[in-house]
Order: sequence, then C-alpha cells, then structure tokens
Amino acid sequence: MTEAKGRSAVREIASCAVMTAFLLAVQLALSAVSGVELVTAIFLVFCYTYGARAGVLTATAFSLLRCLMFGFFPNVVVLYLVYYNLFALIFGFAGTNRGGIAVWLCPVLLLFLAAFCVYFAVAGVRTSALYRERISVMLWVLFGIACVFAVFWGVLFAVGKERGRAGRELVSVTVLAVFCTVCFTLLDDLITPLFFGYSADAAAAYFYAGFFSMLPQTVCAAVSVFFLFPPLRKVFSAAAKRI
Repeated sequence: MTEAKGRSAVREIASCAVMTAFLLAVQLALSAVSGVELVTAIFLVFCYTYGARAGVLTATAFSLLRCLMFGFFPNVVVLYLVYYNLFALIFGFAGTNRGGIAVWLCPVLLLFLAAFCVYFAVAGVRTSALYRERISVMLWVLFGIACVFAVFWGVLFAVGKERGRAGRELVSVTVLAVFCTVCFTLLDDLITPLFFGYSADAAAAYFYAGFFSMLPQTVCAAVSVFFLFPPLRKVFSAAAKRI
C-alpha cells in the first residue's frame, strides 16, 4: 500500500509539473495580446479535476517560475502567490462539492456582482469626469454580463435537476471565474500601492488604470471558461483516471 501511495504521489507531482510548464507556455505565448489570457480557464479545470492539493502545488510553482520569463517583481510575486493559491483552493473545493456550487454559489455571486455594479454606476465614483464616464460604462457592461448568466442559470434551473445539472455546473464555474478575475484586479490594487507606499492620489490613479483593463480580462475569462470547460474537463478527467 505504501508503494502504491508513493507511485500516486509521484504521478501527482508529475502532473503538476506538466501543468506548470503548460501554463507558463500559454502565458508566454499570449503575453503580447492585451486582454487575452487562457491561464484562468486551463488552471481552473485542472484544480476542479485534480483537487486543491495539486492546484496549490501548481499555483506556487507557476507563480515563482514565471519570474524566469517575465522578471522578478516582488509585488507581482506576492500577488500571484496569494491569488492563484486561493484560486486553487476555491476551485479544488468546488470540484469536490459540485452540487452545492451549482445550486447556491452561482446566484449569490451574480446577485453580489450585479448589486455592486448598479450601486457604483448609479452613485458614481469620485474622480475626473473622463474616468467617471468610462467607469460607468464598464460597470453597466459587467452588470449586463451578470444578467445574461442569471437568465441562463434560471432557465437551466427551470429545466430540472437532472437535465440541467451539467449546464448549471458550467454556468457556476464561469461565474466564479468572472468573480475571481475581478478580485485579481482588486487584489493588485491593494497589494501594489501598499508594497510601494503610494500616496492616496497615486493609489487611486493606479486603481483606475487597473480597473480599465479589468473589463476585457473579465470578458475573456467568461468566454474562455464557458467554451473550454467541457472539453478540458473530459481531457483532464481521462488523464486523472490514469494516476
């Protein structure tokens, strides 16, 4: 039994190593394309299939080894280590508790995201008129995305528990990926100003600059996860059975 566990551990580490190399290759290949990334979709399915432990190992290795390609920036290293390890825990847990995720988490996140967008779009943000208009547009776009997924999830819920289960699972992980993508930008807006000791005005400027890049990343995460999750799930599930 000890030998079998040893083999399983070696295979798990090998799977993590292969996935780390693959994520690095994907990020490097798409680094020149602004707003487009597939690391979220690929890593999501990996954690969802292999579990939180394999996800954390891969997240840590990926966060550290990417410095060899993109340079060592302490604030970025901290951001990646915090975000991707939390990401691995969230989707690793989601993969082993699919029923609860599909039924409860999706509508809760959609309600939170929609309420957040509507509140700040209506109340406005204290900044220049140029920033205020652009931020308002982005918030309404995010609100529209939340509404589309809410309608889709509602239709699948009405279809029935068994017939709509796979669809609700797909919508749930997509919504969770969108929420995590938004949190990535917000986490960066917190870590970087604290790390470099920005003043309040500089921190606000950094926040707005990052906020404008959040929309294309969020849309990309939604589209890539929605379309890549089913085929990648089959591929990773078949590979996991061999471990």
